[in-house]
Amino acid sequence: MKGFEKFLLVLFSLIIIVASVAVLLYSTEMISNTTIFTVARNWLVNNKIVGICIGALFALLGLIGVFSSSDTSDDKKGGLAIKGEKGTVYITRDTFENIILNVARGYVELRNVKVDISMSEEGLVANVYAMILPDTVVPSLTARLQENIKSSILKQTTVEIKEANIKIKGVYAEPQKK
Repeated sequence: MKGFEKFLLVLFSLIIIVASVAVLLYSTEMISNTTIFTVARNWLVNNKIVGICIGALFALLGLIGVFSSSDTSDDKKGGLAIKGEKGTVYITRDTFENIILNVARGYVELRNVKVDISMSEEGLVANVYAMILPDTVVPSLTARLQENIKSSILKQTTVEIKEANIKIKGVYAEPQKK
């Protein structure tokens, strides 16, 4: 469908360009409206079926263009394509998030872990949000976690992470048992 949507975009862009040139020529009085409208009216009157077909075709293409949906959900969910000798492998954003969640769940000091991945041309950035238990030494925990995240992603996907950001949201208080 992307090819058809591109065709519609090019077609309507050309129509807008022609209309813009006509407006510019008319506003500078290089052409007169009687010439344009008389020629167009005479042609449409003499070729009613062609005029009706062209109008219906433009209306149909316009409706398709307005109501067609681009595949933005795929783009939003996104992923990364890795081209190899034997073909292309697509690794989704969910895959990266699951790998990081599994690494973070291996740390008993962390609670309520959430992961957000952002992909750009510069590279992959992982943001890990978590709460820590009381008496946790944050610098050593986060350094180990960052290193493990980077090595796990590299080992499992052959993709290097540009950044592994750890954001501590607070200290987790264990619920009191009654």
